[in-house]
This record gives sequence, structure tokens and C-alpha cells, in this order.
Amino acid sequence: MDRIGVLNSVRLLKGYTIWKTMDVFSWRSFIYLLVFSHLITPLVSLFVWQTVTAEGQVVGGWGSSQFLVYYLAIVMVRQLTVSYEHHMLGMQIYNGELTNLLLKPHHLLYAVIGENLAVKIVSYTVSIPLIIALWIWLSPENTPSVTRISLFILTVINACILRFLWLYLLTLAAFWTEKTQSFVNAGEVAIFFIGGEVAPLFLINGAFSDWLYYAPFYGMLGFPAEILTGTKGVSLTHGLLLQVGWIAILLCLCNLVYKKGIKRYSALGG
Repeated sequence: MDRIGVLNSVRLLKGYTIWKTMDVFSWRSFIYLLVFSHLITPLVSLFVWQTVTAEGQVVGGWGSSQFLVYYLAIVMVRQLTVSYEHHMLGMQIYNGELTNLLLKPHHLLYAVIGENLAVKIVSYTVSIPLIIALWIWLSPENTPSVTRISLFILTVINACILRFLWLYLLTLAAFWTEKTQSFVNAGEVAIFFIGGEVAPLFLINGAFSDWLYYAPFYGMLGFPAEILTGTKGVSLTHGLLLQVGWIAILLCLCNLVYKKGIKRYSALGG
């Protein structure tokens, strides 16, 4: 793509984002409700581990302060990588509204990404102040360095792309079934259990524990959180390669599933 093509793509994406932001802001109460619902589970896990490590107890070399920073990071990653494609794209496929997007002289992804960014913008109006308030209230002793914060931002950007592609792929199941929500819920459960929210992955023992570090869910959640926490033994190179590798794999899978889904799509829905 030449320079003019890139500029046109940026302008198109910017236009969709602005338009969708105004639309999403009209039902912001739903987004705010989801923001608070995503806050509950990591805070529950945090309080559980704070109880376990009370009175100077150590688990896996981590004390109370490390678990505090880790789960605050988990809260941030969950809030910053928010993605609700199944609520929007899935319904457009079901009721046939997708036809209007397919008639546009550009790829469907422009509208989908624009809507994703719009949801993030609206959700950030409450989630970022909430994160700051939590950090001030809990006041962790170990403040991350500027280097760790910079690397955290980089890994969160990759996690945003990774989580978007993962949920977009699951949402494309709407071309074949109206049970897309079940697929998305299963995908979210996988992120919860395998991504490092129930417990940091280095605390999970078993035959397949080492393989969890190669799953995309670690790149979506646990890896950025461990970078901010400063977990010993975490390989930045491995984590970044994992994220980039899975982004490439999911891009190919999304493209394949999309092409197959479009072939069976009708104006009456998937």
C-alpha cells in the first residue's frame, strides 16, 4: 500500500471511530456496567492472595506487595484491552444489517475496528480514573520503574490487538450459529483460567504448565502484568515473539473464516 493508500485508510478509520464514539456514548451506561463487572474477578483474586500472604507469608517467592502490583496490573490490562465485538458485529450478522457494511467500497474491518476503538474511548472515561483511584487507595509499596511502565504500555498495545482478533474470530461463528455468545464466553473463560488471572502462571504446576506460556491467553493478560510487576525469569523476547506470532496466526485464521462465512451469508443473516 502506497503513502496515499495509508493516509486514506487512516482517515477512514478515524471517521468510523468518531462516528461510532458518538453512537456508543448514547448507550454508555451499558459500557460502564461492563467496566465494573470486569473489575470484580481480579479484585476477588487479589484479596484472596492478600489473605494467603498475610503476616509475611510468601508463595512462590512472592509476598503481599508483589501480588498487589500484579493484580492491579491485571485490572489495568483487562480494562485497557476491552473488546465487545460479539455484542455488535454478531447482532449485525444475525439481523442482516451486515449487508449495509458489505456494500461499502472498503473492508468490513474498518467499521469493526472503528467500533472497537469507540468502545475503548468511552470505557476509558470511567476505567482510567477507576484504575488511578484503586492504585492510590491500595498504595503498593513497589512502584514500577519508568522502563517497566514503558514496556508494559508496549505489551498492552499488543494485548489489545491480540484480544480483539481472538474475540473477532469467535464472533465470526455467527455466520454459522446464533450461539456465538457461548463461544465468546468459552474464550473469556480460557483467558481467565489460562491467562494468569486465577493465579500467576509460575504458580501452576502440572504436565502442561510449561505449555501455558505458549498459549495466546498468556500474551493477552499474564505477560503484560508480569512485565509491570517485574517478575523474575520473565523473558521479554519470548513474550513479544509470542504476541506477534499469535497476532499473525489469528490474522490468517480471521481472514480464512471471514471468507468462508461471507460465502454463506445472506441478507437475512448468517
